[in-house]
Amino acid sequence: MEKEGKNFFSAKNITILAVLLALVVVLQLFGLSIPMGGTTSMSFVLVPIVLGGMLLGPVAGVFLGLVFGIVTIFDPMSLTLMNYAPAVTVITVLLKGALAGLASSLAYKFISKKNNYAAVFVAAAVAPIVNTGIFVAGAFCMYETIVAYLNGFPFNEFMLSVILVNFAIELAVNLILSPAIYTVDRVVEKQIYKKIKRSAPSNAESAGADKEV
Repeated sequence: MEKEGKNFFSAKNITILAVLLALVVVLQLFGLSIPMGGTTSMSFVLVPIVLGGMLLGPVAGVFLGLVFGIVTIFDPMSLTLMNYAPAVTVITVLLKGALAGLASSLAYKFISKKNNYAAVFVAAAVAPIVNTGIFVAGAFCMYETIVAYLNGFPFNEFMLSVILVNFAIELAVNLILSPAIYTVDRVVEKQIYKKIKRSAPSNAESAGADKEV
């Protein structure tokens, strides 16, 4: 357990986590700044969350998901709902991000033992499923508040737009981008490893020559 902790906090992992953290914040803020039309917005930010879980494990997935949730609190819709149901709003927003990161990373961790390619696609699909599912559950818990927020827009149509439109797009984006970026990362990592391995014998020979001299 101690060894796993040390490995997680390696320079390489911290660098990857920092890059993904920046992407989570930037993508979510960028997404919030673009009017999508209708009553909901899409979360392209799920891609770095899924990648963090696959590359660094469940701890990274949960952490990135929580950051996503914290940034989402400043969404205009979340800020409005907090005026009426602050506790449920905060819990829903934080849970959907954290559990999306946790579920996708665990799915990858267990399935990759049998089939790595299948694990990547399952992890990419699990995140938007969990994210949308918890949001829908939270919305039903705040039914009256959501209805007031919609200001005459039918609640059922709102939920359909979340499930059929936003979820479908998030799922498609994740299934396309997450496996592609993950594959590129692994290819680059293998190339770097090969270069280090090739240079190792020459370094050893140089060290031997120095000793002889």
